[in-house]
Amino acid sequence: MNLSQCCTALFIFHLVAVGAAASDLIAKAGNGMPILSPIDKTTVEVQDGAKTIQIPAGMVFVPAGRFTFGMNEEHDISGFAMGRFEVTNAEYKAFLDATKHRGVPRYWKNGSYPEGKAAHPVLFVSLVDAEAYCAWISKETGWKVVVPNAEQWEKAARGPKAYLYPWGNDKDSSYGGGRLQTHFNYNAVCTAYMLDKEAKTLTSYVEKSKEAGKQGRVEDIMTGNGQVFSLTQDGGVNGWIDHNTNTGFVNTQIYRDLVNNGGFTTAVGTYENGKSAYGCYDMAGNAYEWTSSVIVATNGAEKGKEVNDVRGGSWYSTGRSGRSLCTGEGRARSGGYHSVGFRIAMIP
Repeated sequence: MNLSQCCTALFIFHLVAVGAAASDLIAKAGNGMPILSPIDKTTVEVQDGAKTIQIPAGMVFVPAGRFTFGMNEEHDISGFAMGRFEVTNAEYKAFLDATKHRGVPRYWKNGSYPEGKAAHPVLFVSLVDAEAYCAWISKETGWKVVVPNAEQWEKAARGPKAYLYPWGNDKDSSYGGGRLQTHFNYNAVCTAYMLDKEAKTLTSYVEKSKEAGKQGRVEDIMTGNGQVFSLTQDGGVNGWIDHNTNTGFVNTQIYRDLVNNGGFTTAVGTYENGKSAYGCYDMAGNAYEWTSSVIVATNGAEKGKEVNDVRGGSWYSTGRSGRSLCTGEGRARSGGYHSVGFRIAMIP
């Protein structure tokens, strides 16, 4: 048994020891850790200075103190608990089943998520939906559960050393010999998979593209019409998207089919070497995460608009978007998006 398996076994034993019912286990993370019902009341003890407090079993504790926010601002913050994982499809379904809330993600069919994606982050949920999810847990458990603000999110991601990524100051991705080495799930992961599994597949450009209706092989489209797959300076990949002509992989039918099945997400907790110093997984990549903080966006279609800050990048985004700082990305709180999910925080 390796260290990861040992830690998982000890965690499961603790849950059983304090009385968690087997039925409370609704999924398993990519690293094998249990994901319990969102309203399971199992807690773990943590130290908050000289004080011992109880936090939900699915969370980690981020202590109070001063930390670096952005490039050089020093902020003070109270201690709080943060979700170890992004909220999953299975957890969100438990919420919908219990409350009959109407915010069903658009890629779900017949009221449920795609097969095999129980432990993947839920997408196409608005901030309004996320807040309703938090309110439900708060009501059922008595805990103060919220969507984190940008300060809480950033401290949990950067750790005590204020890293630019959860694990350090570089994205640490490389591609060679047909293999991608990375700490997180971003658009290079999808590209590498497609070139390995779907290289010869024919697909067509969708109607908004300058090349609408034209067919091409995935390998030609995703490598920029013959260029070798490489990671660009901003952590992107050749052939992913060309905003001037609406060409590239993002404007093809095979990509649209991917989005309609919940995107190229991975099970939460898959990237063990990508977790933050406090123990949060997928704070870079997989799904952007809502915060309750409002910004004026400086990137994307929302540029110049007052929107809610979203953090951490996603399966769709470049590697640079996975940084733990604000990247100027924001979304309208009432919208649901193909690359945005959320995680929860709890105020002790």
